[in-house]
Amino acid sequence: MDRMYFSSVRNFQIIPVLPFALARRIDIDDEDVQVWISVILALYGGALLVGALIFGWIGDRLPKRHPIFLFGLLLLLVATVILSTARHVTVLVIGRLLQGFGAAIVWTSGLGLLTDIFGRERYGEAVGYAQTSVSIGTTSAPLLGGLVYSQAGYHAVSAMSIGTVTLSVVLALIMVEPKAKSELNGSALVPSFAGDDEQTVTAEEVSDVQRPTTIEPVPDPPDEQTALVRKSMNGGKSSNRPTYHLLLQSGRVLAAMGGFFTYSFVIVSFEGMIPMFVKDNFHWDSTRAALIFLSWIIPGFFAPMAGKASDRLGPRWIAVGGFLFAAPPLFCMRFITQDSSLHKVLLCSLLTLVGIGLVWVIPSCLSDLSAAAVGLKREHSKVFGDRGAPSQAFGLFIFSYSCGSLVGPTVVGTVRAKAGWGAATATLAFICIAACVPIQKEHSVAIAAD
Repeated sequence: MDRMYFSSVRNFQIIPVLPFALARRIDIDDEDVQVWISVILALYGGALLVGALIFGWIGDRLPKRHPIFLFGLLLLLVATVILSTARHVTVLVIGRLLQGFGAAIVWTSGLGLLTDIFGRERYGEAVGYAQTSVSIGTTSAPLLGGLVYSQAGYHAVSAMSIGTVTLSVVLALIMVEPKAKSELNGSALVPSFAGDDEQTVTAEEVSDVQRPTTIEPVPDPPDEQTALVRKSMNGGKSSNRPTYHLLLQSGRVLAAMGGFFTYSFVIVSFEGMIPMFVKDNFHWDSTRAALIFLSWIIPGFFAPMAGKASDRLGPRWIAVGGFLFAAPPLFCMRFITQDSSLHKVLLCSLLTLVGIGLVWVIPSCLSDLSAAAVGLKREHSKVFGDRGAPSQAFGLFIFSYSCGSLVGPTVVGTVRAKAGWGAATATLAFICIAACVPIQKEHSVAIAAD
């Protein structure tokens, strides 16, 4: 989870710096700065979108997740160096694309590592702690980036970013993967994807019986003839083909992806709008623009609570309630128009309320996504094989999140440019309300089917 924190830091350190660095360092005209902010944020989302599908499939084919996880961090380090030395917009674009690919690897493999540690009963809670880590990173990074830039300039922000990613790489090098650790202890912990019961099998037991490494609990032990038929059908190994087509046939998976899309649409749109809004309306510099993101620190600590609630009460109403809670303060932001203390306090208060609402979305939707993938694995065991498709399921999470971060800044930035701040915030509120319909409907269908 600390690597997820560090991977998010570099992405969000750049946000409060962009309005000032683009004009002074890359020589972009002031009237084009908002457009290029949206483009740079969208490029990161596009790279995440493509990379999540590719590396999600690769992650399910590899015997261990640690090597590809380390590769993703190294790619982030290279991207950080490129972004830190960029003096032309083309170089900035290349660095941003590499940063998106690296983040896609870290996220798909990192969430996959969580499935090796936590079962279905505590998976939502585990995701909640991961989201807290990411929330701290996404909140502290703009703050640190703005403060350091105002006091020491662009090179100091670059040095801080490179040091942060380097520390993450060092931590990954000394990390022992759960499977490898259990092998060193003389036994292999065999967890199944996000929900099946974990069972421990010793190395001697594995050598005595020829069977897949994942043990699926079944109500009654099959006889010898049934076991032979099942082994013949599965070929004794996992399919090497991507299973995205089966995952996308599930309405429950699609509803969860809709939740991820909406969350990213709202969050990333705000990250592109807020620095420019406070700069234009409140005449704040980069330091004060960074301080506005402190409004999201406290809501981030509610994520483990959201995960526990999702594990115990079910994810449907947790996600729906979060979106419905966030919609009213989003709409009320349209009334913030004056450069006064009251409106500044009101903006911070409304941002906090939005964060409190949205923090419940990711743990509940991820828990529902993992549960749906487990059900599909049991229904299509021949296609999914013994390992299932956890990284591909998380690839769809990153894919939908990336779509939101790609579409959100473009749509909302255009709405704000054409119709103003009020229309942009009202659009975000409407998106939150609209996302509740498929989540509630598809989860109800899944419960009825079960």
